[in-house]
Amino acid sequence: MRDNERINRIAALITQIWEQQHDKSFLQLIETLKSDYIMQQAGYVEKEVFIKDDEFEMFLKEHLNDLIGEKEHD
Repeated sequence: MRDNERINRIAALITQIWEQQHDKSFLQLIETLKSDYIMQQAGYVEKEVFIKDDEFEMFLKEHLNDLIGEKEHD
């Protein structure tokens, strides 16, 4: 059985990332995150990829930390 709390954790991470990049539309943000994740994993963007929630959650945490780090250096 899947961890039901993953939905809230992943949604919270996406919300925090979106707050850092509020100039993007929601779907633009999601597509960018998906493409960046696939590129990081495969080295190129595939159209059909199975993304595991736990791996994507870790990617989102890293992405958010990078964004926050960039903001602190500005």
